[in-house]
Amino acid sequence: MKVPAYLKYKQSGVSWLGDVPQSWDVLSVKRLTPVQRGASPRPIEDPRYFDDEGYYAWVRIADVTRNHHYLMETTQKLSDLGKSLSVPLEPGSLFLSIAGSVGKPMITKIKACIHDGFVYFPQLEIEPEFLYYIFESGQPYLGLGKLGTQLNLNTDTVGDIKIGVPSLTEQKQIADFLDWKTGQIDGLIAKKKQLIEKLKEKRLALITQAVTKGLNPDAPIRDSGIPWLGEVPEHWEILPIKFSLSIPITDGPHETPEILDEGIPFLSAEAVKNDCLDFNKKRGYISQEDHDRFSMKYHPRRGDIYMVKSGATTGNVARVETEEVFNIWSPLAALRPMKEKAITDFIFYFMKSKSFFYSVELAWSYGTQQNIGMGVIENLKMALPPIDEQREISKHIKIETLFIDKMIDACSKTIDRLTEYRTALITAATTGKIDVRKVIF
Repeated sequence: MKVPAYLKYKQSGVSWLGDVPQSWDVLSVKRLTPVQRGASPRPIEDPRYFDDEGYYAWVRIADVTRNHHYLMETTQKLSDLGKSLSVPLEPGSLFLSIAGSVGKPMITKIKACIHDGFVYFPQLEIEPEFLYYIFESGQPYLGLGKLGTQLNLNTDTVGDIKIGVPSLTEQKQIADFLDWKTGQIDGLIAKKKQLIEKLKEKRLALITQAVTKGLNPDAPIRDSGIPWLGEVPEHWEILPIKFSLSIPITDGPHETPEILDEGIPFLSAEAVKNDCLDFNKKRGYISQEDHDRFSMKYHPRRGDIYMVKSGATTGNVARVETEEVFNIWSPLAALRPMKEKAITDFIFYFMKSKSFFYSVELAWSYGTQQNIGMGVIENLKMALPPIDEQREISKHIKIETLFIDKMIDACSKTIDRLTEYRTALITAATTGKIDVRKVIF
């Protein structure tokens, strides 16, 4: 879609704005509205401040993260007392997160109260939807945060942001245009995300079928005696996973080492990503001395398998596919397959199966958080075929999942391109690089 530019421009004097249409003003946000902070009743745990039948919703950072553009609901409501100690907003009000999801704007569609992790804009003299899209672009925050640190916003920094301001009519036209176009883009992104989820389900089903039923549909089967495994080929061995390993399951050190800017890469749960180790997500580096000391307990080796055993990503697994020297921390459990009994790929794929993950969920279901001990992991049952059949199954899974992974990657790249286009379009419209006044939609 080709959208024309304005006929005449002028310098804005603001780096992120660049040149703006000649008819636009360039003003700081504080010239258009006071910028004020929300407030919280204290102590926030006091039940007197909450009422399920209250008229005003209580907005938390999680509510803003969960909603998009408009705040439609929250999980809690305030009592009259709680409301009196917070900042109430009426439907149609714009507010901005300055903690957690820093810089995320939101327009409330309900009566809501915000705490001091948000700022709001009373007496706003411009169209709220227009200012929403300015913040949504992320461009006004450029240069406000130090490189490598989290963006820090407050009433002063937000108030000092300079923006291009067209007429009220034009602001409404720009906001309506962006509602239309971003709605189209968001719809395309949603479809791609749905396709990714379906592909992931297909991948999981393929792996689960292969590592629990094998490749021969005519093979005699028997009941494994394990509900989450069901029937398995008759000649497969049912055994605890520990009997397929050459060493007992172990983990990294339980002490916190000194994290350095250089040295030996030190990996933890966040490095277990997309079936492999992501060294860009390392915790940091440790000294050679700490590495040597930790290696007395466990020394990483190519072909090992890591499983996250605590935290939000419990159950995620990855193979070690490098000869690079590194070490691991305690959230990771290390499994080393016994070459005569099992191959890395088969054990890895079994641990990626729906059956195994279900057994892991059962193991942590009685705790207060996702956490599974090594003693529990090593006693989880599996069905193990002969070595040659393991190789055949693993090869089949590699070939079949490679095609699925390529499709997932293509969808992800399309989402990235659409997201970039969305941001660029919002920026172009809210800075006057395109003239949408005569666009028909």
